[in-house]
Amino acid sequence: MSKSLSYNRHGFTLVLLSICLMVIVFLGITLSTVLNSNYVKKVVSSETNVTLIRNYTNQRLGRLVNSYSVSSNLSAVTLTNNDVKKIISTSVDEVYNDDAQLTVGSAILATISSKLKKEAQQYGLNIDGEIDTVIRSNEGIMNQIVNNDLGQIERVIGKIQTIKRLIKVLMVVSAVIFVLLSIRLRIMVGSNMLFFHHLGTVGICTSILLALLMGCTYYPLQDLIASNIDYNIRDVLYNVLNGILLSYISIIFMVFIVSLLEWGSTTKYKY
Repeated sequence: MSKSLSYNRHGFTLVLLSICLMVIVFLGITLSTVLNSNYVKKVVSSETNVTLIRNYTNQRLGRLVNSYSVSSNLSAVTLTNNDVKKIISTSVDEVYNDDAQLTVGSAILATISSKLKKEAQQYGLNIDGEIDTVIRSNEGIMNQIVNNDLGQIERVIGKIQTIKRLIKVLMVVSAVIFVLLSIRLRIMVGSNMLFFHHLGTVGICTSILLALLMGCTYYPLQDLIASNIDYNIRDVLYNVLNGILLSYISIIFMVFIVSLLEWGSTTKYKY
């Protein structure tokens, strides 16, 4: 059987295998990066992002503390990098627990409340009750500020647990179809080496499809961020998007290289 005849006979099967493998790999990477809270914490908590978030948050906090002469000179109302990292951890956990509403503002003010109480005690002041009252009265405002900047992102990831379950189902279905098609292909070609040669072809096609899919996904997400996110936090989201994109690219490149090596090593068995 010639090479062209082999591909002509099994071309449709190879295309289906490539699509199934693309779905499995793409959704698998998505599940382990975009939809994985620990991975997101790691990306968002990079020094560059933490600095950007700290500057953004401290700027926003200025709206709330300027009217309080008692608190305007206290260092506790200014967040440090460590404070921001704790807030990021709390906020990401909240989002990935499928909370109904993003309350990052409350997490920010809770951190400030703790710092204010500690600083007040250093001055011998017992004003915990007053601090709690002020913090509670401003939670709504602070959450609204955050919602104005991140509302679009919240709506996208608001049903994250449902999305994760759907992805797992799609991956299982795609994997079952991939296995069945692979068994069918092996029976049809009647040769292990020719079968592996075809799998190498599938891997190469999958890499190309994944690259096209990433290109079609990345730029619309950039436009979403540019069009709907406040400029103060936009750079953070760009950094997160680019960090996750690098994970996709590394996997795509790995699949392509491995498939190319397998395809090349079995080329002599194509007849």
